[in-house]
Amino acid sequence: MKKKSSTRSTRARRSLGKGGFFNLRALLGITLCIVGLALAILAERDGALRRPDTRATRPYQEPERYMPVPGVGSQTEAARLAQLEQYWHDRLTFPTGRFNPAWVRAAAAQHARMTVGVPSGHYSRLNPASPLPLTPAAFTALGPQPERMTGCFGCYNYTTTEGRINAIAVDPTTTVNGSIVAYSGPVGGGVWKTTNCCSSSTTWTAVTDDPLIATTAIDTVVIDPSNHNTVYAGTGDLNYGSFAMGSQGILKSTDAGDTWAVLGVNVFGMIYN
Repeated sequence: MKKKSSTRSTRARRSLGKGGFFNLRALLGITLCIVGLALAILAERDGALRRPDTRATRPYQEPERYMPVPGVGSQTEAARLAQLEQYWHDRLTFPTGRFNPAWVRAAAAQHARMTVGVPSGHYSRLNPASPLPLTPAAFTALGPQPERMTGCFGCYNYTTTEGRINAIAVDPTTTVNGSIVAYSGPVGGGVWKTTNCCSSSTTWTAVTDDPLIATTAIDTVVIDPSNHNTVYAGTGDLNYGSFAMGSQGILKSTDAGDTWAVLGVNVFGMIYN
């Protein structure tokens, strides 16, 4: 019997040949590797299923919106940018707190409809004999004038003041005798208008000279691009850490600033929340 078994084994080896025997060993090795890899994957998945998921219990951490710049005060700069973003977010989303991207597209469409222009006498370095004698070497005061305060009873005489301006709106299509029509909004005193901008002889007129709104702080002035006789002025001046003036509503004029109506008095108030 042993002799027959040895003969059969010899015959099998002869039938496979030397190359066939090695191929069989290689196939067996590949099979073992595949089985081992499958077992490892199953073990890893089983371990992952058994591990507790801590994502639901970890507190959510808001990602940094501004990466600090390496150097001294980098964290302070990142915090300042975040505060600035929050400031504009509060201004542009009041009172809902939500910003609609469609507003940006609508504003871009309005801007595209406006014919932007410059005065025909725009100062040129190549032509010093410009109708508008604006020197490129220094600033030219455009008003309102006079700058010097005359004071009032019981008031301190501040002499020359700069008259802080919060907003300027220039009408790019309406001109009077070749000059530009513009509106300005100072911290106090309502809306001012000029019809002969822009040169050192520019004059301004207070167009909200009304006892109820004459001293209103103006924060923004907007001209309706579809009807330039319609002008809006937002009231109020919010200054963190400084003296702030509350809102008295929105001023609207449909006759290029001759008369004004007060809107939103029930929505806006003198006290900032």
